[in-house]
Amino acid sequence: MLPPDASSGHSYLGDHHMPRQLNATSTFDDLEEEALFTIAAIQADPDAADLLPMTSTWLGLISTARASSLSMRQQAATADAQRIIANGRLDTVCVAFGDALFAAVGKDRASARWKTFFSEPVSSFVKQALDRQIKTVKGWLGLPSDAALEPHRPALQKWVDAAAQAQVKTAEVAGLRGLVWQQREALADALTRERDGLASALGERARERGLQRGWHELFFLVRRDASRNQPPEQAPQPT
Repeated sequence: MLPPDASSGHSYLGDHHMPRQLNATSTFDDLEEEALFTIAAIQADPDAADLLPMTSTWLGLISTARASSLSMRQQAATADAQRIIANGRLDTVCVAFGDALFAAVGKDRASARWKTFFSEPVSSFVKQALDRQIKTVKGWLGLPSDAALEPHRPALQKWVDAAAQAQVKTAEVAGLRGLVWQQREALADALTRERDGLASALGERARERGLQRGWHELFFLVRRDASRNQPPEQAPQPT
């Protein structure tokens, strides 16, 4: 009987344990660990070695899914980063313009010139939804020249364009997060079907050759019982 591997948190015992379930929440490392162990176990047992081709696609499936997931996560991260940076930089230049305009109108928020650009304090303006902020700033840039605006026009134009592009990018990659999950589900389903097929073949082999009960379970990683994960109780210390 093989001992549990205390370092990994898994047991390699077949009896009284259920094989680990594979699902979309399983990490790629966990799936690889499952596949690597089963492949090695098949190779190690002469009664099972000829079934090794049944595992030939497993690592490739995991590798392909991992690469695809990383690519999509990189695209999503790029969109998030571009939006956050552009939003922050746009806020900064809006505040700088607001401060300049506020001084130019003598700190009079009731003046027509102030209200041409702001209907609220600048601190509130930069907290609004990014789409609304983009629309408002583009409106400023289409107005006749204003002495307070002109020094900030290049920066406003740069960062409002960057923010608008980032919003488009964000919308484009929004579906990728769901697609990543769907791919994880498909991978887990494929590996489960492959593993079930191998388990059936091993069970049939055990019956054909009169091997011990539970022999086929030895080829799959299983979780320990909850009690096995707990440290042994300490004996009471004398007082």
